[in-house]
Amino acid sequence: MKKIKLLLLGCLLAAFSASAAPITGKHTFEVGKDSFLLDGKPFVIRCGEMHFARIPRDLWRHRIQMVRACGFNAVCAYMFWNNHERVRGDYDFAGENDVAEFCRVAQEEGMWVVLRPGPYTCAEWEFGGLPWWLMKEDGIRLRTSDERYLKPACEYLYAVGKALKNNQITHGGNILMVQVENEYGFWGNDKDYMRKQYEAIRRAGFDVPAFCCNPAYNLQNGLIPELLPVVNFGSNPKNAFAQLRKVRATGPLMCGEYYPAWFDSWGERHNVKNAAQCLTDLEYMLQNKASFSVYMAHGGTSFGWWAGCNAPFRPQTSSYDYDAPVSEAGWAHPTKFNAMKNLFAKYLNEGEMIPAAPAKNPVQKGSVRVIPEKVSILEANIAPVESVDPLTFEKADFGYGFGVYSTTIPAGLGGELKADVRDLGVVLVDGVKLGYFDRRYPKLGVKVAPSAKARKLEIIVEPMGRYNFGHIMHASQKGVVGAVTLDGKELKKWKLMKFDLDKGAMDSLKFRVSAFRLNNDQPPGLFYKYYVKMEAKDTFLDMRDWKRGMVRVNGHWIGRYWSIGPTQTMYVPGCWLKDGMNEIIIWDAVGVSSVPFTLTWTDTPILGEMRPDTDYFAFQQRAKLVSKLEKPAIEGEFANETKRQDVRFKKPVKGRYFALESLNAWDGREFAACGEIDLVDGSGKNIPHTTWSIAACSSEERKAEDGSAENLVDGQTANMWHSEWQARQPKHPHYFVIDLGKVETVGGFNFTPRQSDGAGRIRKYRAYVLDSVKVK
Repeated sequence: MKKIKLLLLGCLLAAFSASAAPITGKHTFEVGKDSFLLDGKPFVIRCGEMHFARIPRDLWRHRIQMVRACGFNAVCAYMFWNNHERVRGDYDFAGENDVAEFCRVAQEEGMWVVLRPGPYTCAEWEFGGLPWWLMKEDGIRLRTSDERYLKPACEYLYAVGKALKNNQITHGGNILMVQVENEYGFWGNDKDYMRKQYEAIRRAGFDVPAFCCNPAYNLQNGLIPELLPVVNFGSNPKNAFAQLRKVRATGPLMCGEYYPAWFDSWGERHNVKNAAQCLTDLEYMLQNKASFSVYMAHGGTSFGWWAGCNAPFRPQTSSYDYDAPVSEAGWAHPTKFNAMKNLFAKYLNEGEMIPAAPAKNPVQKGSVRVIPEKVSILEANIAPVESVDPLTFEKADFGYGFGVYSTTIPAGLGGELKADVRDLGVVLVDGVKLGYFDRRYPKLGVKVAPSAKARKLEIIVEPMGRYNFGHIMHASQKGVVGAVTLDGKELKKWKLMKFDLDKGAMDSLKFRVSAFRLNNDQPPGLFYKYYVKMEAKDTFLDMRDWKRGMVRVNGHWIGRYWSIGPTQTMYVPGCWLKDGMNEIIIWDAVGVSSVPFTLTWTDTPILGEMRPDTDYFAFQQRAKLVSKLEKPAIEGEFANETKRQDVRFKKPVKGRYFALESLNAWDGREFAACGEIDLVDGSGKNIPHTTWSIAACSSEERKAEDGSAENLVDGQTANMWHSEWQARQPKHPHYFVIDLGKVETVGGFNFTPRQSDGAGRIRKYRAYVLDSVKVK
């Protein structure tokens, strides 16, 4: 036995090396009958997803080395169209956007590349990677053959081809495969559109194998024979691959995205996933010689304004740590990194070895007390755009930044001010803050007392990221959308000051040292500038003394902060700092609660600290039904499995609200859970989620995990709604009610159970379509 153990240890040690060998010489790669073939031999791709746009260029090599040292043999790389074509027709593939150099560095480090160029990517990235300027076109249909979308999308792909043609394995490079579109099956079923995307990829000069990815129950949608289908999932690989074999009986098995955890959204728990569950799934794939991409192997940071938003309104944090095996700052995860490395070492392809990890980048911590310079956004020297009705940012030719809308309130007018402000609007009347418009609570207005004189109304608007997933992307306009009314009367003659962060707006500000309000809230809409002595080492700015805004360090926009959590620190890479004095500018959207004289940075991130009591807006409790649900459209029993289950009514029912009531669970316990709900109309077509919101639910777990009801309608099946289970364990029946936003004809629904093992798999249910509901 001792000899056997020593032999196994020796084999394991032989799998490791001091450094990685670069990829050189000529190689071939093809899709075989039941496996990928590299130089004619079966090859399992162990891909680690990482996005060069979420990593400073100076750190690309370090992060690639870390992912390589975790045991991956390839990197899977999204490209974000909006990062490469910020201005229509002006393509940028240099500097931080030099994707060809990223591929070359990967090749030098012995890593293959699986390329995912878009044009749509999702990835919790602003507008799913699409350029904001597409929304200047009224009625544009994204991800379709609408020429207003298709023409610039194809032109972008041609530009990508010019940049990367020689990086393909067929030209001596390391790009093995290229993805066409992204999870299109979630969006539509237009094979002609998918073929146009495929043809654009080929015309762009890509001659390596092309593939498409989708979740298990959307694999058939839009699938064309020219593409190799791969399946995305976060659990239950056996079931997912069974679904994949239904659409393609032969060819390599591959998971396009395997989720080691999940992304974070503001106001919701930090997502983590047990390493043991990841290892079980990964080993199943390796034992069955299935290729995979771990999404994410290294998440990085959505710097600046690049973090996206999911439906109904769930903006994502700038930290994209993802509880990945390599952390946001490039550190080895305390359990996942070595566990994955040791697992992969047992299943290496012929000739492979795993190199040692590079040294951890140094970190720093400190604190300084200093009086900052400051200036109000209202003092910016920028000429406003004038219009009769308020313009959206897009209609004002404005992509990223802040806006100040202003008009005059006529004498004698007062009442409730109503507006659709996306996403935060700070309301000032004659310079005095009266309240907020908040996208989380769209029905709430701001009270304005009448006055005998005319007054100046200003709305300082801070947007979050545009929607990155689902048909709700068509509602991604920012700023003030539609009419602004006071006591039901429309206000006209508007001015919009465009504070465009992408076009040098910061140069319009004149900072100065001036008086502060002592022991009181500071005014909203201020920029604070600090000069701080630091080192050129990684660090994390501690933002717990602030409420909501953005941070810029030495000219680099680091990202967003929001006191409600879960993220309380902001990662600042050492390569963007310098030994000596550093300039740190903090944008404070709503007004900090204390005099901001102290700035603190730490050597440890705070990614999971919830602080809802610090919110500038009083938390709105989830509404509950006043009375019992009556007259179900259907009642029945779900199967005890993870497969999506399609339920159809005997005849379609009209109504504005859909409700599902859980009467009991298969395990006999008092919990209920659901991964996703989709509705279909009378002809069986999916009803878009664009106008949906959660009207009420019996309970939801928001403390121990993200089990919020919004997970029911966000289009993602890897998360879920879960009834409360930590502080309380309410008994059946459980329910949720979805407001469809308008009356729909509902022919049935598709129910996706929770995809992971655990409690709450619903057994008996009742479903309702209602004209109205009473909530409190």
